[in-house]
Amino acid sequence: MTAAALRIGAGRLAPGLVAGVLLVVLAKLLAQSLHAPAPLIAVVLGMMLGALGLQAQLGAGLDLFAKPGLRLGVAMMGAQISWAEFAALGGPAVLASGVVVLGGLAIGAAAGVALGLPFAEALIAAAACSICGASAALAASQAAPANPANQRTTALVIVGVNLLSTVAMLAYPPLAHALGLTAHQAGVFFGLSIHDVAQVAGAGASVSPETASTAALAKLARIVWLGPAVVLIGFMLTRGKDGAEGGKLSRLQAPPLFVLGFAALAAARGLNLIPPALVTTLAACSSFLLLAGVGAISAKLGPKALLQVKPKLAVMLGTVTLVVAVLAYGLTRIFF
Repeated sequence: MTAAALRIGAGRLAPGLVAGVLLVVLAKLLAQSLHAPAPLIAVVLGMMLGALGLQAQLGAGLDLFAKPGLRLGVAMMGAQISWAEFAALGGPAVLASGVVVLGGLAIGAAAGVALGLPFAEALIAAAACSICGASAALAASQAAPANPANQRTTALVIVGVNLLSTVAMLAYPPLAHALGLTAHQAGVFFGLSIHDVAQVAGAGASVSPETASTAALAKLARIVWLGPAVVLIGFMLTRGKDGAEGGKLSRLQAPPLFVLGFAALAAARGLNLIPPALVTTLAACSSFLLLAGVGAISAKLGPKALLQVKPKLAVMLGTVTLVVAVLAYGLTRIFF
């Protein structure tokens, strides 16, 4: 490739890359000042950017954040899994979190299809409610067919699960008290039921330091299932009509590279092969890339996507949130 071609390529990418970086910086600053979830702010800013009609100028650079950058960010999440902390909750946490994740995926997918949502869109929404909110929606979307409908659903799901997580952060602590849960049980319940990490921490901190610590560990138990869940989603789509071509089933595919990267980094962290300073760096890079991916997807869609939200998607998100909460409460009572 000639120097001229490289300059042309860099010129095409630069505006979108700069816009993505500025969007992340602004989203983080506004999230801190407004005490609001950063992914939700990134969606709003992305929609506002999309309203300017600059997709032609920014599209190439935003695509880097929306596709390879987003997958790299999900993979880097694996380095945040501390097996020592995870083991502190023991076997019951593994079982309980697995039941919540798999049960939420199954019931969510069935509810979405029953409501008339395409199977891939139902799985994206179910993953967000069952595992870890926006991050899970983004990861699931990378295993689903790449089309505008799935991208629009992903952006809207991120908005929905953040709103539901905020409601849960405010409602679940008094609910836990009314149900007679101990501080430890309340932490487990919050970690197994609330979608996003920030709201899990907020709910736990509103009760006690012990509840906050337990909630974080229970949430970690759900995040561990992200890799296997994405592989399962990919398998389900290859065996479903959304993954078929010409009416024939596509052959089973290997797990996506970003899932393998997630698993490799999680294993490396578990074996203490990643220095603490590098863990911190990877966490910061992952957060940056996920926010940039959210913003890029939203900017490519624009605010008109909000007018296309399906009421049945909102119904499904609310239904799966309720199902996950009921499962989490029952498992907390049984095991903790």
